[in-house]
Amino acid sequence: MLDVAQYLSVGKTAEVRKMISEEDTVGNSSPALNQLLSTPACVSLMVRATMEAVEGDLPEGYITVGKSLWINHLMPTLMGTSISVRATLTEISGNRLVVDVVATDSLGEVFNGRTERVVVNRIGLMDRAAERARELKEFRDRQ
Repeated sequence: MLDVAQYLSVGKTAEVRKMISEEDTVGNSSPALNQLLSTPACVSLMVRATMEAVEGDLPEGYITVGKSLWINHLMPTLMGTSISVRATLTEISGNRLVVDVVATDSLGEVFNGRTERVVVNRIGLMDRAAERARELKEFRDRQ
């Protein structure tokens, strides 16, 4: 198994800046809120910042996959607002990574959260996914 601590260290950070656009709004699912940053867009920004913090330092063929996340969406944020999303690696345990994320605009915090990602070999992951697909097909064929 890969010794992740050889490649990453607690405290590593990355920051993503984004101007909230129409694609980031909740209007896609709720027209009454069509000018506001959506929680799903917050999650996407959280994942993007986290991946920028950790994936560039992993050896070739290794990636991270999401295991869990928690998010606290604190403030309504209008389309056109610039936000900064900062991800900080806070824990490494084997191949498990815990990352804290804080997003701010010019007035303060917009959302925060924590995500857990797992470092995996991409080819091994794809092999497991293909095996599961075969098992599902066999199961459906028996029905």
